[in-house]
Amino acid sequence: MNYPKVNIVTDITGDLEAQYLCFLAKGISTGEYQDGGFAVTPNLERGNPKTVYFPNLPYSKNFWRTINFNPNKNFSTTYPQSAIDEIKLHLIKFKKDNLRSGIEKIKKDWQKIEESFFNDVDKFLDFKKAISKVHEINVLITPFGTLGSFNPPRIGNKFNLLVTSRVDLPAGNIGAGILQNLYIVENWIGGEINEEKYLKRMSAISFIFENTIFKKYYPNFKNIIRSQFSFSKDTITKSNKYLVKLGFPQKEIKINLENIIFSKQEKDLLTALIKNKGKILDFDQVANIIWKDKADDKFSLEAMAKLVENLRRKIKTLGINKEVIFTKRGKGYIFN
Repeated sequence: MNYPKVNIVTDITGDLEAQYLCFLAKGISTGEYQDGGFAVTPNLERGNPKTVYFPNLPYSKNFWRTINFNPNKNFSTTYPQSAIDEIKLHLIKFKKDNLRSGIEKIKKDWQKIEESFFNDVDKFLDFKKAISKVHEINVLITPFGTLGSFNPPRIGNKFNLLVTSRVDLPAGNIGAGILQNLYIVENWIGGEINEEKYLKRMSAISFIFENTIFKKYYPNFKNIIRSQFSFSKDTITKSNKYLVKLGFPQKEIKINLENIIFSKQEKDLLTALIKNKGKILDFDQVANIIWKDKADDKFSLEAMAKLVENLRRKIKTLGINKEVIFTKRGKGYIFN
């Protein structure tokens, strides 16, 4: 059958790798991986698909600030160039020689099964319509991340599928990522980790690789929606320590107001936000906290925004990179 061109990317110092690490950073900063039961680790935990390998690089505060304020949560959308450039600079120094042979082997193994895989997709799966909408498929073989990530960005009236496959998993994992993408294109069912749409899609793909002819492409398929994958105490401890180092502690964030110098207005507002955690303080309430009985005369959204930005900056000096003060557009501010 005619199938889309598959481009294999193996350069871990390139733009796509840097973009992928920005995508992983966003998932960590929002807590998506942690809430989904994944362990974020500074090294590769081979064979366990419930881990996220996020390399221990000297990320700057500006990198995390850029990631936090960028609304993009997708792998396909380009992240700010400053973040991409910083990652690429770090990756140049990353020890990767011991990974090259593994990456090249996966590439060759995939090329051996690629044509057969797409022929079986044509014969046994109802993805003809989805495949006809795909222009090309870009696959990044990487040491980083989860067992695989995928996203089908639309380019004009076609899709360019994006797939990652971790280096400790076989070539069949690329096929699993491609089918995940085709499933989304066909049914438009994506979903965040552990959402109903996500579980439905994962169940369908798992069934294909566990119970059909596609077993031959991925004999030891990793079904991550089952509870069979657990972590050693050492992995959990390592992950928790690493998240603290990155500025994303797992436990409830407590801010010691004595550890840093706040202005009276900053301290009053932060105290009120913490006291009302999870609740929006509207702009009138914020004005009364800051300016007291002169709130009506001094009311200024711009001044409020500047004060809140100063608070965010000072909180980050405590090593807390996770955003804790959020702006609710047209409403006010909330501490979470």
